[in-house]
Amino acid sequence: MKLLALVALCAVGVASHRDKRQLSIGTISVSGAGGSTGCVVTGNVLYANGIRLRNLTSSEQSELATYQTEVEQYKTQLRNILSQRRENLRNRLMSQGRNQQQQSNDVSSQGGNDDGSIPKAPEKPSFCTAEDTTQYYFDGCMVQGNKVYVGGQYARDLSSDEISELQTFDTQQTAYQNAVQSQMQSQVQGLFGGSDFLSALFGGDRFNQQQQRQQPSSTTPASTSSTTLPPKPTVPQFCTAIF
Repeated sequence: MKLLALVALCAVGVASHRDKRQLSIGTISVSGAGGSTGCVVTGNVLYANGIRLRNLTSSEQSELATYQTEVEQYKTQLRNILSQRRENLRNRLMSQGRNQQQQSNDVSSQGGNDDGSIPKAPEKPSFCTAEDTTQYYFDGCMVQGNKVYVGGQYARDLSSDEISELQTFDTQQTAYQNAVQSQMQSQVQGLFGGSDFLSALFGGDRFNQQQQRQQPSSTTPASTSSTTLPPKPTVPQFCTAIF
């Protein structure tokens, strides 16, 4: 089980370079992984989510070469960590002569070391920003890079007023989503007495002792947190879908 979780963790780490924001309004949208999502460079031409943006400058090409080297080093580190953890798991399975308490201590100790050994993914190049890759899906159209697309085809540029309207909407929508997430977390904590359910499930007696010491501070936020959400932001009318 731990080995499978590790493989998934490594896959997520490698895929993190291709992340993009996708905001759907009025329609159900699923953001895919891989393929042409996020920033892609081929032949020194920059694409964002499959849409051609521009040619890279000479300095950006140098930045891309540095990024490629760092990514290869990052992948190598992940492979080495995976190999080491496989070896650790094999050694633990072969160590049948140790008592149960010693095995438990070894697992806890190795788990802490593993958490600290995960390398940090390289920073994305400066020419690949959230402004380039964020997609806003409205009824009938999509907006990316302050440009409107209908059916995957470029339609028009946003006006200066529309750009300001979109920026305001993005800020308000982000705050609204954060408030919803915070409210859900508070409700889950209240359901389980203000404790971290997963930690309680896997932490054993050591977590229970820690929970008793922190109980006053952990239960207070759940009981006093506000249940009032900010109003939903007004959706911009950049296009009109005729039903």
